[in-house]
Amino acid sequence: MITTKLSIAFVAGIVASSSAALAQAPSGATMLVPGVYTTPEISAKCQAYARQRVTGSNNDNSRQAIALSCAQKLWKHELARGKG
Repeated sequence: MITTKLSIAFVAGIVASSSAALAQAPSGATMLVPGVYTTPEISAKCQAYARQRVTGSNNDNSRQAIALSCAQKLWKHELARGKG
């Protein structure tokens, strides 16, 4: 119950904080949630990272939240790198 509420709050925070990224999405990117985009490379890295960070069973919400946070961070890094 608490994990679900945290996941919802986390996603809501991402949506609110990433509206600027919405207009910057390239045609090859996939939207995970509004304002958070990914590429196959970013997804692979973040899924591996989330698997490493969260172990055990019944932790899907935690894994999803960590993978989403990772994807947002790497996406922003890609945008900054492309501009720099």
